[in-house]
Amino acid sequence: MRASLLLALTFLLSHVTGADPGPGCQTKRDKDYRPSMNCTAGGFSSIPLEIEPTIQVLLFRDNRFSSLSWSSFQVFAQLHEVDLTGNQILEVPLSPGALLPTLSVLRLGWNRLTGLPNGSFSACPALTELHLPHNTISALSDGSFSGLSRLETLDLTSNRITVLPPLMLHPLVAIENLFLGNNQIRVMPDDWFSKKEDIPYIILSANPWECSCSLRILHRYLQDNGLNVYVLDGGLISSDPESVVCQSPLTLKGLSVVNLEESELCGPRPRSLSRF
Repeated sequence: MRASLLLALTFLLSHVTGADPGPGCQTKRDKDYRPSMNCTAGGFSSIPLEIEPTIQVLLFRDNRFSSLSWSSFQVFAQLHEVDLTGNQILEVPLSPGALLPTLSVLRLGWNRLTGLPNGSFSACPALTELHLPHNTISALSDGSFSGLSRLETLDLTSNRITVLPPLMLHPLVAIENLFLGNNQIRVMPDDWFSKKEDIPYIILSANPWECSCSLRILHRYLQDNGLNVYVLDGGLISSDPESVVCQSPLTLKGLSVVNLEESELCGPRPRSLSRF
């Protein structure tokens, strides 16, 4: 009788408080003492049901996730961070609403994302950090980051972005760190910084900038805000406005945009005709 009672209590407690998800995971605390479950390289393709709902940080780096399901995280009422770096996730699914209202940090680097449609992150409007480096993202839209009014860090390093949507920055009123290095960006839309000129840290290096009159907006931005332009080298970040370099035309290739005269970008202004 006592053995049966003990077995029943064990079963009940495992469903109320959560059980050990297996040898591939470790329960720890993060630097701010939040309860964390680290399941790095555990061979998981989905979130184990046994994880306690009180966990606030979920680390699933280098696993086998091929899809992202917002609803699978809803059981974690105080969720602060999700790290899915190094999986095989193909897309960010649209959400019917704010399913994860407490999520602050989302890491999706080194996956297989190719695009971010309007409202991609409506499931988590409280994000302050969004890390998307080393995917194959080539398509962004004006509303890719809509609703993220608290976002401070956006990392899009090492993707295949060719065009910056003209209104992409408009929802990002709190942005402080914007990393766009090592993409395929050639031009900067007019007034791209009009809603947010004072971004403290921005990386634009290793892009094939086309130094023509269409780049005069970026040229003026670099001259006015050059100290905010940084470069990442071997894990070290340092201010370097000269890191934004022309790829074309051939006559300007290798020259720093900030050091050019506007006449070099746009050519000499035509002389006005004298009126007789």
